Amino acid sequence: MRFARTALGLLLTLIGLVAGIAGAAAAFWLVGPDNTISTGGRALTSDGLAVVTAPDLLDRHGPTLRVSVTGSKPLFVGIAQDLDVADYLSGAAHTRVIRYDVPSTISTQTMNGFTNKLTPPADLDWWVAKSGGAGNQSIAWPMQDGRYSVVVMNADGTPAVDAKVSFGIELHRSFGISLLVLGAGVVALTLGIALAFRRPTVRSGEAADQAGAVQVPSSAGAAAALGTSTPASTLVAARDANPFAPANQAPAPATAVIDDVPAYRAPEVRPAARSTDDEATEKLAVIAQPRPKPEPKPASAARLQTEPPVRPVQAMRSAPMLMSPAAVARAKSRATLPTSVPAAAAPETPPTETLPLVESPEFVKSDEAVKRTAALLASGALLLTATSCGLMPPKNSLTAPDARPAVSVADATAVVAKYNELNNKANAARDDKLAGTIEAEPTLAQTRAGYQIGRKIDAAGKTTDKPFTFTNPVVGAPEFTAYPMRFVVTTGVSGAADTRQLGVWERENAGAPWLLTHSVYPGASIDLPAMEGVRTPSRADLNSLATQPTAVAPTLAAYLTGGPKAAEAKLFTASPGMAKLLEQRSQSKVADAAESYIAAVEDTYKPSGTPVTFMTADGEGLVFLSLTEQYMQRVEPGSNAYWTSGEATAFSSMVKYTQTLHQDYLHQVALVIPAKSTGGPIRILSMDGQLVGAGGS
Repeated sequence: MRFARTALGLLLTLIGLVAGIAGAAAAFWLVGPDNTISTGGRALTSDGLAVVTAPDLLDRHGPTLRVSVTGSKPLFVGIAQDLDVADYLSGAAHTRVIRYDVPSTISTQTMNGFTNKLTPPADLDWWVAKSGGAGNQSIAWPMQDGRYSVVVMNADGTPAVDAKVSFGIELHRSFGISLLVLGAGVVALTLGIALAFRRPTVRSGEAADQAGAVQVPSSAGAAAALGTSTPASTLVAARDANPFAPANQAPAPATAVIDDVPAYRAPEVRPAARSTDDEATEKLAVIAQPRPKPEPKPASAARLQTEPPVRPVQAMRSAPMLMSPAAVARAKSRATLPTSVPAAAAPETPPTETLPLVESPEFVKSDEAVKRTAALLASGALLLTATSCGLMPPKNSLTAPDARPAVSVADATAVVAKYNELNNKANAARDDKLAGTIEAEPTLAQTRAGYQIGRKIDAAGKTTDKPFTFTNPVVGAPEFTAYPMRFVVTTGVSGAADTRQLGVWERENAGAPWLLTHSVYPGASIDLPAMEGVRTPSRADLNSLATQPTAVAPTLAAYLTGGPKAAEAKLFTASPGMAKLLEQRSQSKVADAAESYIAAVEDTYKPSGTPVTFMTADGEGLVFLSLTEQYMQRVEPGSNAYWTSGEATAFSSMVKYTQTLHQDYLHQVALVIPAKSTGGPIRILSMDGQLVGAGGS
């Protein structure tokens, strides 16, 4: 059995050696005290506009990703969702990192395309982590579930990127776990050496046995030596037997082997008609101490010579550490010993007597050693498994297309603040170009028309608009899976306590700025929808509305064209501003028709553009749309007419028309469509118009 112990020791030695080397390498070379596994600096270049990692490379989440870049030119490094990166670099030449092999092999793929300068990446707000400028730039980002990419660019968005890039993964507690693996390896190595090269211990009793064979007289010889008259065949030597002693395997009861275990006790012999005193006299004690030379007993010498010779017994070695199940069961079983009876009365099958055995101390030591070793190995394996499993980050599980809110609240607030600054500058200078950096149609068309009117009526610039700002923005940011993206904001208006602003901001693509596309000014008394929970509508959402958004604009145009008495009027609840507009147009028609050179007056509304719809948390549709209005006067035959004053002169001045005169308006409308389940009219939140043209025929 020593072979089994040695084999176990060698196995533990090998395991400990491997674990110790792995733990030391991980702790002091691969990880380090900062818990970061780093690739080291690698040169990455591109003739295009960027170096970007494929989203499949960042396929796990949980640990912190660290990226550092340095180069001869100011560089930018950032991390963003693939839907933003892919749209930003769509059609642009760039280099894609498609594979990384340990320890430091990076495979890239060149993507052909244009090399025109892109929007400087630092100006965009969709990065989840970014850093840019001269010198070394680094970022740290807790990896999230989803498709993300790392982008390295020149800070100004120009082509020809040349950077030295280092990637690192910070695994929490990895340094401590590496030290734990190292310690476990040392312990396993020490235990394995102890088991493999351990010499068996020799105790005092075993030393005496090894010095000389122990001769134990048979029961008959012992009886003769003590001078008793009881026949030897009537006595049975009963003792605490060691399960590994070879003597206990022999059927003859005459020879016994003893070790440093409790002395064997002979069983009682109950012959017929024996007194108690005689029985006590017949009890024998087997002396286990080795004798250099037995002293002769004259009275019983003859009987001693008649006994079989005593075999020398070798000293028993320590019990093996590993035992088969059968050996364990045999060692723990009760011993069955034959009972001696007189020869005359002996039956064909000798009777037996079952005696309880005390477990061998060597067996107990072996059993406990095996249990301790197994417990130690199991505990170490469990600990290492638990700690090493904690090091492995989980795989990404999101299978749905990338989706994210159009903007964060902080970024939306920054967008509004930037608009306030640039809008006041553009208004003061009536700068169409500057206005185009913060607004888009239809709002930009209204703004530019206002600038044109201002430059005509107030050429000296003495009556420029007073600066104002949008205050206290409340943001509704739906989730999008692709561009364009939009969000809606309600704000206050400085200097106008009775007015609020409700606007839509849109980003056409990932490299474009946020632009104000729709903007209306409902009164403070109007009940506006809550911005929280605003989302883009699904087909089911649109079907749940009382009216389709695409059908609202034509219906509203018919209502405005027909006036308050139109059949469509019952479908809407007009806002105060809209009701006032309808009243003004009615009065203008009457006054203009009274002119001698005017034959008739027509006021016509038509839908313009595509409605923008959001779903509110209440299941209603918040719709932004635009309408054109043409207020036309038909000239009497033989007469002519022209614009001599007013805002229309900004578009047509002192030009005579013989058939018609017209003024063109662009209106922005915000309204709420109720759900089918609740019903009710469509609520007009605000309708704001601007004269955008004038002329005739």
